[in-house]
Amino acid sequence: MRAIRAVLTLLIGVAVILAGSGLLGTLLGVRGQLEGMSASMLGWIMSGYFAGFVTGTFWVPRLIRRIGHIRAFSALASLASVATLLHGLYVHPIPWLILRFAAGLCIVGLYIAIESWLNEQTANEERGHVFSAYMTTTLIGLGLGQMLLLTGDESRLELFALASVLLSLGLVPVAMTRVSEPPLVEAARLGLRRLYSISPLGVIGCVFSGLGAGSFWGLGPVFAAELGMGPGLVAPFMALTILGGMLMMWPVGRLSDRMERRRVLAWVCVFASLGAASTALLIPLGKWGVLLGGFAYGCFAFSIYSLAAAHTNDHLERSQVLEVTSSLQLLWGSGAILGPILAGALMQWVGPKALMLWIASTALVPAAFARYRMSVSKPLPMADQGEFVPQFATSPAALEMHPEADEVADPESPSAASEPAGAAAETGEAPEARPEA
Repeated sequence: MRAIRAVLTLLIGVAVILAGSGLLGTLLGVRGQLEGMSASMLGWIMSGYFAGFVTGTFWVPRLIRRIGHIRAFSALASLASVATLLHGLYVHPIPWLILRFAAGLCIVGLYIAIESWLNEQTANEERGHVFSAYMTTTLIGLGLGQMLLLTGDESRLELFALASVLLSLGLVPVAMTRVSEPPLVEAARLGLRRLYSISPLGVIGCVFSGLGAGSFWGLGPVFAAELGMGPGLVAPFMALTILGGMLMMWPVGRLSDRMERRRVLAWVCVFASLGAASTALLIPLGKWGVLLGGFAYGCFAFSIYSLAAAHTNDHLERSQVLEVTSSLQLLWGSGAILGPILAGALMQWVGPKALMLWIASTALVPAAFARYRMSVSKPLPMADQGEFVPQFATSPAALEMHPEADEVADPESPSAASEPAGAAAETGEAPEARPEA
């Protein structure tokens, strides 16, 4: 608890920023539907956020090296707040697409800044506790943001202004920290072929987790609004889904520490798929069926990325954790960009229920692939499995707090990517010596 108290103000800042970001994401779906924007168009707009997010992971570190950490942080903070407010001033698909891209780029810059400060204030032996608290805080902030939709009229500017204010307020604890300018953490990334050779299931799990999660975050509010659910029900639908993820992430993680992780991942994907499908199938029962289905989906969907990343980490040397997990985040982001576009087109063609059926299908693919991997490779001995740590795709800076990342390769030294991954690759033995993921 002492470690958490030391970074409490920063965690509060994270929660406030994500409350503003979460409010804006849901507000755009509801407002766009009110303005008559098609589901397909809204899918493209929402994918813009993830495109900016992924772009920012490459561009922001270069900006920081050029102008300094604090100057870059201040500039991105101002731009994020302005972009949020401009969404409400220019309600049109083209400005929204551009602004969503800008917002995604700026938000990942704020992630990098805050996570770097968290790293600076956290002792090595406490990183695991702080990392878990940080990931839990992200869900709390996003959940609170959904309920703020109930505080104003979605057809006016006031909720956009509130989201902008929250983004600005959340910066205060970070800007007032007494810690000196933190070092820049920029993890290298592995090529797709190399990463797939280390963990086929990790790659498939992260890509399809991104497809489903990006579709839900981008179009979940549109789905609820097109069913005739007003803001008074759209907000609880999104918040209950997030609450389900918060409640079940730790039990699922603990279970994966005691059983073969591939088996747990397969079943979690199956249950997430059933939850998403039930959300669509229970539409005739009215609002309570939809709310219950959303909660059931969230209970399992939010653990898929964490389980895929944890399974991949089980097959790594500690020095490889940063670059491999950073690559998995990029794969998640790529799926999140594509997901809303495909889901929006399906909603336009079939109707709102197509969203949850699409999400259900994205969860079934890693479930089936996990079963296939279990049939062709032996399980990793339980003694070799690492401890489950909840993860979300934020920025490479957060990975420095990961408890498995005690040995990080010097960025000036040869990358760990040039080294064999896992004991089997190092010794040249067959996969049975160190089962392939």
